[in-house]
Amino acid sequence: MNEAQIKDIGSKFDLYPSPPEEARYSFTAQDLISVEGMRAFMDCYRPLMKALDDKAVAAYFGGWFSSVALAVQYTVSLYSNVPVINLSNLRIHLIPASGYCRVAFSLNSWVIEPAPADEQGRVTWRNKVFTEFYRNTASPLLRTMSAASGLILGEIWGQLPSKFNYYIEMLAAGNSNKEFLIHVQDDYSYLRKGLAAEVFQLPRNPFDVEVRKIESLADPEQRVHMRNRCCLYYRTEGGSVCYTCPRLKEEERATRRAEYRIQAASPQV
Repeated sequence: MNEAQIKDIGSKFDLYPSPPEEARYSFTAQDLISVEGMRAFMDCYRPLMKALDDKAVAAYFGGWFSSVALAVQYTVSLYSNVPVINLSNLRIHLIPASGYCRVAFSLNSWVIEPAPADEQGRVTWRNKVFTEFYRNTASPLLRTMSAASGLILGEIWGQLPSKFNYYIEMLAAGNSNKEFLIHVQDDYSYLRKGLAAEVFQLPRNPFDVEVRKIESLADPEQRVHMRNRCCLYYRTEGGSVCYTCPRLKEEERATRRAEYRIQAASPQV
């Protein structure tokens, strides 16, 4: 993996080979697999993201952690290699930014694991990479976050599929390389259908969900992804239920669309 590829990963997924200079707090992932360590992280994160309770912290963390999981998916599909990400190597950083808190990630050592050159070897390697990442890195972190926050584990895992579905769709739409497109679809299919539920410590694989689309808030000709699970934005200061939230009833969504379009069409004073 060359320097341009490393920068690509950083710009897309906030995963870096060294800690961001603007980080206010930094934690090792290994320290966060104890409830005490996770609560220390939450105590720092809660006021920065203006959460009203710990469940909002947990949901937001699940959303941010999807960046690390997407980095694994992206590098496996696009580069046929992957940075080694484990609990002892991964660091998590809290970065205040314009009224909210960004969560970024870095690796203590940027070690690349390449795929075998032959296709069957690559498939076996991919299966191993995904299994080890979700079983040994993602699952312990999210399980401990669930225990520390009181938010059920499925709700935290449920933050990931919405971002994955959107990003995989964008990747496929923006690339004409046939081999890459095959890898994107096959790799995502394995993540959704091939990984056993026990890897995630859940009754079923959280990525194996229906992709639901709804009418865009602004444009009746456009369809947008509905979120898989509520992000709990309404449990932050000044927050509300999002337009794409599954909690929102369809009649409420229609009302929001109408109000938004009337306001958008009104002359600005």
